[in-house]
Amino acid sequence: MVKILSPGQRLGILGGTFDPVHLGHLRAAEEIAEKFELDQVYFMPVARPPHKSTPPVGYWHRLEMLKLAVSDRPGFWASDLENHLTPPSYTINMVQAFQNAWSAATAIYFIVGLDSFMSIPKWRQYRELLALTSFVVFARAGIPDNFDTLREMLQSQVDPRIRWSPKNQTFTAPAIKPIHFQSGGRLAISSTDLRQRLESGASVRYLVPEPVRIYIENYGLYRHVGL
Repeated sequence: MVKILSPGQRLGILGGTFDPVHLGHLRAAEEIAEKFELDQVYFMPVARPPHKSTPPVGYWHRLEMLKLAVSDRPGFWASDLENHLTPPSYTINMVQAFQNAWSAATAIYFIVGLDSFMSIPKWRQYRELLALTSFVVFARAGIPDNFDTLREMLQSQVDPRIRWSPKNQTFTAPAIKPIHFQSGGRLAISSTDLRQRLESGASVRYLVPEPVRIYIENYGLYRHVGL
C-alpha cells in the first residue's frame, strides 16, 4: 500500500470483482476523484466474495489487469489488501484494515455502484460499516437511476431519521457517516457483457484499456472456464 505522510489526505476505495476491469470503472473513479478532490483512489479487487460465486478469472489475473489499467494515472492504485485478510472477503474487515493503515486525520470514501449498494442490508455488520466510512454511491450507466427506491431502502433498513440534502446530494443521519449519491453514469459498459464478448471471440477493443486487452489476449482469459 502506498502512503504519503501528510495530514488531511482524502482517499477513495473502489471495490469490486473487476472481472475484467473496464473503462466504465475508470471513468467513474476519475469523475468521483475530481468531484471529491481525492488524493488517491485504491482499486480493491475482491478476493473471495461471500455473496457471489467464484469469479470466472482468478484473483491474481484480476489484480494484474487492474495494475495495468491504472499504471498511467498518478494517484490510482491497485491494492492486494483483501488477499491478506481472513476469508471470506467482508467489506467491513477490509475497510477496518485500510483505516488502520492511515492516520485518524485521513478521510476515506468507499465508492460503490448503486446496484451493489442496494443490497447493503445483506452485508456483514452493515450498520457498523455505515458508521465507519463515508460512501459515494454512483448510478451506473444503463442501470435505472431509482433515487426513490434508494431513499426508501435507507429509511426502512438503515435509519428512519435519514434525510436527503439536495444541495449536497447527500444522505445524513446521526449514527452514520454521510452517503453521497452521484447520478448519471457516463459509459454503459459492463463486465458481464465483456465476458460474453470474449467467450464468443468478439473484440473488446476500446471497451477496456489497451494493456488490459493485450493481457486478456495473451493469457486467453474468458475463453475457457477456469483460466
